[in-house]
Amino acid sequence: MDPLTHGLVGSAISAFSGTAVAIDNPLTIGAMLGAMSPDLDFVIRLFKDDAAYLEHHRGISHSIPFLIGFSVVITLGLSFMGFEHFSFLQTLLWTFIGALSHTGLDILNSYGARLFIKKRKANLLTLYDPVITLVGFWFVLNGKNTIYELVSGTLIISIYLLMRNNSKHNAGKRINAYFSKLYQVSDISVMPSLKAFYKWDFVVHTTEYDFVGQYSPLRLRNKLQIRHRMKMVDESYYNLFRYAIVGEKFSEFSPNLHLEVTKDSETHLIIIRAIDLRYFVKKNFMHHATLIVDHDHKFVSSFIHPYNMNKAIPIYQ
Repeated sequence: MDPLTHGLVGSAISAFSGTAVAIDNPLTIGAMLGAMSPDLDFVIRLFKDDAAYLEHHRGISHSIPFLIGFSVVITLGLSFMGFEHFSFLQTLLWTFIGALSHTGLDILNSYGARLFIKKRKANLLTLYDPVITLVGFWFVLNGKNTIYELVSGTLIISIYLLMRNNSKHNAGKRINAYFSKLYQVSDISVMPSLKAFYKWDFVVHTTEYDFVGQYSPLRLRNKLQIRHRMKMVDESYYNLFRYAIVGEKFSEFSPNLHLEVTKDSETHLIIIRAIDLRYFVKKNFMHHATLIVDHDHKFVSSFIHPYNMNKAIPIYQ
């Protein structure tokens, strides 16, 4: 989710405190700032590079200890702003709930987030979801919501998430049924589309090919569209890539990989290019990595290409 949506959801959550959602309410301000605080991990880009940012994004800054730390700092700041009838513990509680909502929403999309030890992802929501946004606006614009409005909003979100989960499950069944007739399927990943919240992107790994496509449940015909079919390379190259440091780093944030291997006849170097199959934007995949070895499979050089193949960040073995 983008920071503005997180802030909106945090503000809306403060309505459950029984107070009015308002810009002069410390509970609203605390929940809003708490809901935006975990994305402070963007400062990694100021001191390191995009490869480090991708490796650590939605990591420790989204975990319980950091959520508590952000909440304490925000609440301390609000305590000096002279709010009438300010309650430190109450403000801390709703600030923490706001911060927790951030990680919860991030877990619901395809990138995931780390609340405890490992990153988790549910692959249910897009980075921007109109239903979540509309319900959030409803709570915020109402100001002081009645119990019926709060229950109604909660039911809408709950039913919506159940419908999303059911739609994803049905998409997975249809995709599996289609590919299982033609290939030996080893793994299927179904993710919300980057652009249209009512569509599903998918990655299918088979013994012969990797497939990337989109499933559109609202279409009457041709619900399943294949965007790319890529020939699998020998498994030994996958092992070679995974055991290299660039492979370890890239695999941490890019679990759905495809490898392309080329051999230079003059230098006898082997070039292994890894593609993150999850994010397909403007007719190209977003993240790549390169490992170059000699004919004895000894390391020569390696790079991560975040967002653009022309951006090459060296990774040393």
